[in-house]
Amino acid sequence: MNSMRALLAVVLLLGVGTAPLAAQQPSPTLDEVEALTRDGRTVEARAKLAQWWQELGPKASRRDTQRGLWLRGQLTPDATQAQLDFRRLVVEYPGGPYSDLALLRLAQAAHASGDSATAAEQVAQLVREYPSSPVRREAEAWLATAGPVPAPVAGALPPDSARVAVDTARAPVNAVRAATDTARAPADTMRATAPQPGAAQFTVQLGAFSTVGRAGALLAEVTRAGFEGRLVRVQGSDLVRVRVGTFDSAEGAETILEQLRDRGFPGTVSRDAHREERVAR
Repeated sequence: MNSMRALLAVVLLLGVGTAPLAAQQPSPTLDEVEALTRDGRTVEARAKLAQWWQELGPKASRRDTQRGLWLRGQLTPDATQAQLDFRRLVVEYPGGPYSDLALLRLAQAAHASGDSATAAEQVAQLVREYPSSPVRREAEAWLATAGPVPAPVAGALPPDSARVAVDTARAPVNAVRAATDTARAPADTMRATAPQPGAAQFTVQLGAFSTVGRAGALLAEVTRAGFEGRLVRVQGSDLVRVRVGTFDSAEGAETILEQLRDRGFPGTVSRDAHREERVAR
């Protein structure tokens, strides 16, 4: 009888001791958020990141705060929130690991909303403050080919459509700087050419890479997700771009872009499909 009571007491003690542990859920990590993003599980990544900001954000290190801002700027469907996060990276953390990339995103958002002058100013700031950054080369190459946004297009493109993947799509976000080793093409060879009458100008770009191998890896993921993509170069640039679709209007491209984002592929609408040259794999 005494042994039974002793056994019952042990069971009760174990139950009391383990119940709180079983009920506790560990706080999410930024590594988990990035892993979910790479797997295309965007909704789950957003939820984990929101939990991280609530539980760990207030006491996070300076570097983790920057990483959290960068992730939220990339993942949020709210264009205003994205721009606020990117501006914080630029203003509060100058010289940080994501500040030059944040400047590029702000420039692309400005251009997509029709403000090409602000886009040029932000690229100039990037060049001035980060002269040795590989993101600088990509920003200058992008600006040289972007051109001014016509008035009808400016109203059709929301600012958050400008979050383009520059050798970063589906890659670990904390490795994004190393992945932007894109070669800069001379600006005088990158002037836009006039589209042919009736030519579809708009397309969705998911990434710009310095090698065919990297671009092909992203293209394979896009194909597995059920989209028909292609590898191209644009006249005057050596970057290999991963693109989906050609459209006569920005609205058509935006529709596909939203579907791609839902599957975890960030991208942007480009209007130079008429200048593409196919790349053989």
